[in-house]
Amino acid sequence: MKLIFSSLQWALFILTSSVVIPVAIAADYGLDSIETIEFVQRTLFALGLAGLLQTFFGHHLPVQEGPAGLWWGVFSLYAGLGTVLFGSHMETLRVLQYAFLLSGVIFILLSVFGLVEKLARLFTPAVTGIYLILMVIQLSSSFVQGMFGLENPDDTVHTNVLMLSVLIIILSYLFMKIPKIGHYTVLFSIVFGWLLFSLFGLSEPVTKVNTLINLPKIFAFGSPRIEPNMIIMVIFITLLLLANMLATVRVVQQVLKRHHVQFEENRLKQSGIISGVNQLLGGLFSAIGAVPISGSAGFIATTKITSKLPFIIGSLIIVGISLFPPFTAFVAAIPKAVGYAAIFPIFASIIGLALQEFEAAENKRILFQVAGISLFAGIGTMFIPSDAFSTMPPTLVSILSNGLVFGALVAIVTEAILTRKAKGDKRKIHLENKEKEA
Repeated sequence: MKLIFSSLQWALFILTSSVVIPVAIAADYGLDSIETIEFVQRTLFALGLAGLLQTFFGHHLPVQEGPAGLWWGVFSLYAGLGTVLFGSHMETLRVLQYAFLLSGVIFILLSVFGLVEKLARLFTPAVTGIYLILMVIQLSSSFVQGMFGLENPDDTVHTNVLMLSVLIIILSYLFMKIPKIGHYTVLFSIVFGWLLFSLFGLSEPVTKVNTLINLPKIFAFGSPRIEPNMIIMVIFITLLLLANMLATVRVVQQVLKRHHVQFEENRLKQSGIISGVNQLLGGLFSAIGAVPISGSAGFIATTKITSKLPFIIGSLIIVGISLFPPFTAFVAAIPKAVGYAAIFPIFASIIGLALQEFEAAENKRILFQVAGISLFAGIGTMFIPSDAFSTMPPTLVSILSNGLVFGALVAIVTEAILTRKAKGDKRKIHLENKEKEA
């Protein structure tokens, strides 16, 4: 029974943190309800398969593979630009299929030639902690808007949705305190939350689907359309996705160490290769490229579910759900507010993980400087309207329009400069002392 509940909880965690993005992208590209369900199906299939591939052949860790926020940004960017550049939304989706395939090839090449290990050295405790804080801050907007009942920018706060969301959060924290139930907080919170929303008439009806079984289609939007001018942008995106993978693997490893769980540490090359395969899956099945989700660390820390088996079964459940449209339509009907409120404690706990990373930093003076500069830059970038980047090259837009990416890059560069300067100053003082002794 314990294994069943743990596996269901993993499956629900993957679902609630993965369904929103494909639904939003489908709306941006004008897909109808059936096309949206099929897009969600293919995405869930690719994500579940990606998680299994990483667990068996990649990093060997229980880490959720979710829709990459960077790819979401690319989808959003080209929802407007694509019709001008490529002629229509469908043609744009064909181009993005090509982008995923190209990214997968680049990912594999970078991993095979050893760049992953070199990049891993840049993810010090300071950089990892800053990355986690920026990630939570960036996600907090979606969480709060969802729990306030804001479906679009012109909407107003729905008091009933807000009050029920707060109640679900309180229940989540109460569930954590109950022995034998605390490990299944997400599961119980979603079930109780969905029931509450149904009682108050706030849940959406499940979309009716006539097909019982639907295997994921290959190149559902048509054959990939090759566009050479996408190459530079895809290279940058792939490097950023690689950085995201490294940060996630590192923080999950730290959480497992605190729970005295043994794991293989030197599997970054394999992780990179499988991440490339997962991008290929995104292009092949006309879905969204997957990336390891840092929220997995918060999930493990909160639920204390450290075993890989529940994650494997949970991923298999996701793959199974993706093959049955009625099931996909059912889980896609989970109210956004319920999903956000149920996993709120998990993502809130990530701030604690970030602070624990800071404790491991050797030079606190450099840490404070790096944190101040990068958080200021990254958070400030989050407030710039996306339309403000409309005249810039897409490659720059993918960096400057994403506060998480921009802040993390600033942290890496700033720490490298300050650390080199500190070593230079230390060497200079050492030489001066030797001269005085002479």
